[in-house]
Amino acid sequence: MAANLIGSRIADFLKKYPPFSYLEENMLSQLSEQAIVRYFGPGDFVFQQGEEKSGYLYVIREGLVHLERLEAGVAVLVDTCDEGDLFGVRAMLSGKPYVFQARCEEESLVYGIPIALFQSMLEGNGKIAMFFAAGLAGGQAVLLKKKTNPLPVQDPGALLNWNRAVDKPSRSLVWAYTTETIRSIALKMETERVGSVILCDASDQAIGIVTDTDFRKKVGTGKVDITSPVNEIMSAGLIKMPLGQPLSRYLLEMLRHKIRHICLEEEGRPVGMLSERDLMAAHQNHPMALIYALERAPSVNDLVRLRGDADVLVKFYLEQHVSVRLTSSLITHINDTLINKAITLALQELVPALGSPPVDFSWISLGSEGRSEQLIRTDQDNAIVFEDVAENKLSEVKDYFLQLAARVNQILEDTGFERCPADMMAGNEEWCQPLSAWKKYFTGWISQPQEKSLMLSTIFFDYRKVYGSSDLIGELKTHLAKEINSERIFLNFLASNALKNPAPLTFFKNFMVERSGEHQDEFDIKARAMMPLVDIARVLALDVGLLDEMNTVKRYLALAEKEPKRSELYTQAAESYEYLMQIRALNGFKHQDSGRFITISALSKLERQILRNTFEPINQLQKMLSLRYQLGYFQ
Repeated sequence: MAANLIGSRIADFLKKYPPFSYLEENMLSQLSEQAIVRYFGPGDFVFQQGEEKSGYLYVIREGLVHLERLEAGVAVLVDTCDEGDLFGVRAMLSGKPYVFQARCEEESLVYGIPIALFQSMLEGNGKIAMFFAAGLAGGQAVLLKKKTNPLPVQDPGALLNWNRAVDKPSRSLVWAYTTETIRSIALKMETERVGSVILCDASDQAIGIVTDTDFRKKVGTGKVDITSPVNEIMSAGLIKMPLGQPLSRYLLEMLRHKIRHICLEEEGRPVGMLSERDLMAAHQNHPMALIYALERAPSVNDLVRLRGDADVLVKFYLEQHVSVRLTSSLITHINDTLINKAITLALQELVPALGSPPVDFSWISLGSEGRSEQLIRTDQDNAIVFEDVAENKLSEVKDYFLQLAARVNQILEDTGFERCPADMMAGNEEWCQPLSAWKKYFTGWISQPQEKSLMLSTIFFDYRKVYGSSDLIGELKTHLAKEINSERIFLNFLASNALKNPAPLTFFKNFMVERSGEHQDEFDIKARAMMPLVDIARVLALDVGLLDEMNTVKRYLALAEKEPKRSELYTQAAESYEYLMQIRALNGFKHQDSGRFITISALSKLERQILRNTFEPINQLQKMLSLRYQLGYFQ
């Protein structure tokens, strides 16, 4: 009777928290009856780092547990767990010893859930499998009940403690009014020994910033006189964030806005400044240090070495389950920096013989790099858009940019980005064109959506400016929106094309592997799992006018906001895609290739089940797409 009562109480508690809330009542009762109850005092360990996994997952009934990583004998806080939080998951999924220690910060009552029984239930429950897939892709905090946090606190690893909050500015706030002279601001910066000053208006509201870079580019070059008011050189649109956020959030914001300073606020009042240098000071191997090194690399050989270092960084983050969203943001910034440096080096070679670029141009990345999803180095997809010129000048201008593109494509190949087999590169004359030609391309693909046009649309409509003029890309985006709005039938063709991706599973829910060739009996994770999600997200984003967002995960999250009725489905699709990105990248690092083909037999039964369940949103989205665009009638 007592055992039944304890089991009943455990079940009543567990059913309030995922993933146990996804279990049927009889399964939850069975699990709870076999659970154990353990008491720990302050300072006691539930398990220690390096210890072989026990037969239990742990859930906190009462108390507080710190997950800590030992680094050189020092315990570094990874995360805190309190009521309802689940921990010990990674050891269950990997079968390896614990990578953290779990230390009780206060008196704690902990339930031990038998792993063997729980795994058997997990294998038959898609929602639970998706819960763990999201956790593996999203970082430690996603495995806890704080799953709704849009920017989860990260697992730190040895390179950077993403969990550490910035609880106070590294230096006092230095500010001035926008009406003060440039000379007086320069003297203030010298006296205070700072590289930036926040600028306020007459009502004491922070509205801008002036940095060393502004002085070099605008004053040092003679463009603005030193006696002018400082608002003539300030950067407006100051990015502000509350004090006390994890380092990872500030870093993501810097990457998102391509800035180097963030104004820290407390209760809406500026209290300090956070710079890239402050983030770098958190650790000498900070990714920003790698980015600075790329920016200052004197030769292609240096770029080759540094890009190799970036792979080591990404592999480490993925293995430590730092969130895929943060990792992909970092590697995108690193790749963008590399491309910018490659163009700079190419221009240094070209300018002495041919002069500076004759007109404005934009270098755009396409495909996975255009979507900011290239965790592992694959082949190049890029193009050049340049300013329209008179017909008699077109050949000469195009030749200049083709020579530039050829050299940049070669540098990128030297740094590990293979040439596109289909030659979708800026060095191909077809993809090095003036703005008017690109507009004609887009119009033609949309108005005549034949098979080749649809294929090109799936590549070129995921474009992102990496170098050069933003105005050219802005014009192209406006043109794309106008054409889609005037030819809505194009979306039906694009949706129909999205459903042509091969299925990931057979009728009997087995993995659809390659039947012959070099990759016989391997699973094509790109074609069968990732591209269906990419293509569907693109159609839906173009339909609702999301032309500023190319990233697949962000497209689904934006769609979830625009269409609340389908929010759960879109969120699941985003989580599935992040998990697939992680699986492919880790497979690529393991085999030193693109990671596209996976040996299913090498996965554990649990890994196969989690992977199989990430396909469920694909099936639902394909059905929804077919109904939404009436593809049964359309075909």
